Amino acid sequence: MMRCPKCPGTLETKTYGRKITVQRCDRCGGLFCKPDVLMEMKREWMSEIVLDTGNSKIGQQHNIMGDIECPECGIPMDKTFDSNQVHIWFETCSQCEGIYFDAGEFSDLKRDTFLDRVRDLVRGRRPGAPM
Repeated sequence: MMRCPKCPGTLETKTYGRKITVQRCDRCGGLFCKPDVLMEMKREWMSEIVLDTGNSKIGQQHNIMGDIECPECGIPMDKTFDSNQVHIWFETCSQCEGIYFDAGEFSDLKRDTFLDRVRDLVRGRRPGAPM
């Protein structure tokens, strides 16, 4: 059983289709997955609606949290951003390659819209992120 890196919740296994298995927090709705699963999630129709069910307002509050530990390895996770949508900030583990999305972040990642481009200009990159 893994603990959520951002709240007192527990990460529970959730599946969608045959190729997608993620860990979702039972309290805040954050998602933890591996890069190959993330690629499947991006391809799979409706995966964001089925898997990213947490409250995005709570996700936004948790997004500002820093210095979290990987729920699988226990090492500090790196803060990063999506290269196509720089307003989306998430955490990655350099050891196990796990990725942690706050509630609502995966849904935002999957929907790349004009509004996202405007948001990128306003919000910009995460402080300290490489250019």
